[in-house]
Amino acid sequence: MRRVGLGVLFFAWLYGVPFLFVVGLVRRVSSPYVPTHAAARAFGATTETLLTTAMVLNLALPIAGALLARLARDAYWARHFAWSPAGVVLIYLVAAMAGSLATGPLFSWTPPVGLGAG
Repeated sequence: MRRVGLGVLFFAWLYGVPFLFVVGLVRRVSSPYVPTHAAARAFGATTETLLTTAMVLNLALPIAGALLARLARDAYWARHFAWSPAGVVLIYLVAAMAGSLATGPLFSWTPPVGLGAG
């Protein structure tokens, strides 16, 4: 059973974090129709939540997985999680590159109000 749990943790990090990050970036660069300022703030808050969750889980899941694999003395998953710091750094580098290429901030952003603004 512990192998299944460690596998879920590993694949949640491997596929879930990039998925959340990509969805957050797509929402960040989109020009949604938001008829009111409150709707624009809600859209921006959801986007920020997705990006923040991706960044926090990117660090927390590999650390938790490595610790749990070591505590369970599971060499198979310990080897898998041993390479995860490289993936963590890679995702943070992609986030930094996306932030430097963006025309506005990735976090604390509110889309303009109206159709096709942006």
